[in-house]
Amino acid sequence: MAAQEGISTALKNRSRRQKRSQAATLVLMGATPLVVLGFDPWHTDVRVFRTIDACQSTLSSAQGYCEDLEREVALRHAVMAPKYTSRAQCEADFAHVINEESCKTGWCSADNLATCEQADNGLYQPPYSGFLVDQSVLDKSYHGEQLDPSALSDRQLQPVYGISDETLKSGDDSDDGYSHHSHVPFFWHYVTANGQYLGNKNLRGPVTMARTQLAGSSGKVYNGKTQRGGFGSTARQTMQAARS
Repeated sequence: MAAQEGISTALKNRSRRQKRSQAATLVLMGATPLVVLGFDPWHTDVRVFRTIDACQSTLSSAQGYCEDLEREVALRHAVMAPKYTSRAQCEADFAHVINEESCKTGWCSADNLATCEQADNGLYQPPYSGFLVDQSVLDKSYHGEQLDPSALSDRQLQPVYGISDETLKSGDDSDDGYSHHSHVPFFWHYVTANGQYLGNKNLRGPVTMARTQLAGSSGKVYNGKTQRGGFGSTARQTMQAARS
């Protein structure tokens, strides 16, 4: 009797495993057409351009379109940029060298640094370090169809920001929120206004992002003296997720 019960249990377990295997196979079979066709409804490819020249190099047949895109980005920057109540905290996250050649002697003037600016509302925000364009927008332009920049969603077009390498490496919550940024970093990374990690400053090719990651800025204002739970924390988490 015990032997029969053992055999019965084994058969039930094998049956469950077979059903799970069949279900997994069906899921994979269902996903195959999406992969074959190169279509993923949950993700999209984007390009990040540091300058208009970089955009024009990609869209050599529609260079004026890059200027139109950048003008729209400048307008969106005023609304989407991360905002801080303190200049020191803003620059702790975002200050970085933008002209390395001129700093080879070990001294950088203010003109060679990306520092935070005060907006009309009295809050501080970083300057944008480039702009993000959905690959589909670029593809349409290749074929002579230039979409109105003002009609593009934030997911399709938005400013991107340069966050310091120190911010991404540091998990320290020092008492002044600034002392662990003891030097101005030469190495920096691209992030969206919501702190979604895109890549380091040498980024050139397309980046695949979940569409939810490209949502417009939440409008959150960062305040207080510590970095815990702030913009830097979000950027670190999304960088780790991107590299895992």
